[in-house]
Amino acid sequence: MSHTHVPAHATPALPEHTQLPEHAQLLEAAHAAGLAALRSRNPGVDPARLPEAMRALGWVSLAAVGSLLVSSGALRTGGPPRSPGQIMDALAVAPRHVWLVRRWLEVLAEDGVVVRSADGRRFGLSLTAPVADGEAEDALEGTYAALGFPPVMPAFHRTALGRLPELLRDEVTVQQLLFPDGDALTALAGYQTSAVGEYVNAAAGHAVREAAERLRSRRVRIVELGGGAGVCTAAVLRALRGVDANYLFTDVSRLFTVTAQQRYARELPGLRCALLDIDEDFARQGLPPGSADVVLAGNVLHNAVDARTSLRRIRELLAPGGRLVFTESVGENRAVLTSMAFLLSPEPGRPRVGSGDRRRETGSAFLGAEEWDEELRAAGLTPLGSLPDPDSPLAAVGQHVFVADVPAEGAS
Repeated sequence: MSHTHVPAHATPALPEHTQLPEHAQLLEAAHAAGLAALRSRNPGVDPARLPEAMRALGWVSLAAVGSLLVSSGALRTGGPPRSPGQIMDALAVAPRHVWLVRRWLEVLAEDGVVVRSADGRRFGLSLTAPVADGEAEDALEGTYAALGFPPVMPAFHRTALGRLPELLRDEVTVQQLLFPDGDALTALAGYQTSAVGEYVNAAAGHAVREAAERLRSRRVRIVELGGGAGVCTAAVLRALRGVDANYLFTDVSRLFTVTAQQRYARELPGLRCALLDIDEDFARQGLPPGSADVVLAGNVLHNAVDARTSLRRIRELLAPGGRLVFTESVGENRAVLTSMAFLLSPEPGRPRVGSGDRRRETGSAFLGAEEWDEELRAAGLTPLGSLPDPDSPLAAVGQHVFVADVPAEGAS
């Protein structure tokens, strides 16, 4: 199997004297750290309810899109199927959001909200298509609370659903809805906080610490890519308490690097901050080959234009025996497609995320777990596995943590 998984709901009993492989021990311990963080920071969240909550959010999103297709005249119940271009015209979709509407149509077809014509090139509205329901939208608070999100998330999603036509036409941006008072940092931290987020970030922190403890003979060199609002950073720094680390926090935005310096420098005196773009050569940005022992990337690698190229840059940055730890969404859940996915639409003149790799063919902004495994191997990294286990209720949210190592010097 290409991935080693540890169930999030239980740890299987092992025969006496059985010794797990080293990478399996790492994942088991990281899983335990993630569960402990989830339970302590989200005591009201029942992991068993997560799949149901995700289905409910998906239903609300699909119903909102179905209603928009009808109200705009893009599709009519019982009407003739129409091409994606005709649907785009009816919705007056801005060019940068065309990819997103194409993803909507693919997902709507998968879920039976629209049906494809015989030639597969046109779409018609299903007779059983859901319609937006105010009562269902009113339940967003409870649904998001079941996932461990703060109240700011359902408030934003409700606003986004109500303004889908304007978002598509670029008459309003999702940033304006996300940050109505201009406080991007606080708002982003709120939107990125959830029960499964706590789980994967704490598991990532354990994987980083385990790598650091193997280098006790010297100060461990850690580089965080795309640190953003610092949600993953905070979890990893908690795990690193007592570890002597040279920590470099990077992001493409000066807003985040300046704030991280102010927020975390006292907690970790070895912390520095710098600007870095994962789509550009690292050495030219001041990070020479082999200058990191650990690279951390919290929910940022999907933003790469070419994920494999970015992974190869990370592989070059890591010293022999080094480790990459990253968290990622492994698919577009239906709620994201009517909310945060607007953030992935490129600014005019900029390439779309994934347009330089296999995502160019699928149109998705995200890679699946097995696809990440393949990309890691192609970049010269050795995948150790990912969490949570696909059979766990935690997997319903689609957030994973991945661990991969660079072969040590002399290793075959």
